[in-house]
Amino acid sequence: MRLVDERSIAGIRADRLWAVYERAFDDLREVAVQRHAFTRDEFDAVLADERVIKFVVSDPARRDVVCGVATLTNDLAAVPLVSPEYFANRWPDRFSSRQIWYVGFLAVDPDYQGTGAIAQLIGRMCAEAAATGGVIAADICEFNEQSMRLPSAFARLARTFSPGIRQQRLDAQVYWAYEFPEPA
Repeated sequence: MRLVDERSIAGIRADRLWAVYERAFDDLREVAVQRHAFTRDEFDAVLADERVIKFVVSDPARRDVVCGVATLTNDLAAVPLVSPEYFANRWPDRFSSRQIWYVGFLAVDPDYQGTGAIAQLIGRMCAEAAATGGVIAADICEFNEQSMRLPSAFARLARTFSPGIRQQRLDAQVYWAYEFPEPA
């Protein structure tokens, strides 16, 4: 596996990343209330945004087929649904020093799950935060929290690159429905 960092991606390369992203997030469309998958326009905007680092893992044995992609930024204004004020209040010194990193998404093609692609992506993200003693934050839906145990898996992998990290839940959004009976 080969990992590269990129600041701006467009054209055929963006098309390849979009295909991986769609395959990785396809199931969430039916199991998560909040939309966790970008539209193609939103995805392309993130790829073009130079405030966001794109980490891309490819398989050189298969002519550099893209295996996975992740995004990370320490410019929280680049993440539309995140409140920079929350992070500024919680970690004022780290916020002002731009030591708070946000994972926009982490996508591994289903054909490459279990190959080490996710470990490479998480390792590279951890290197960014560990270099300054920073914080990495991410949103993870309940489905991925329970079925894949993603928060624990992320922490376990992160500790292999940076022992001593502390994992903490920041917030939760809960969706409720009020279902009315059929009229008589």
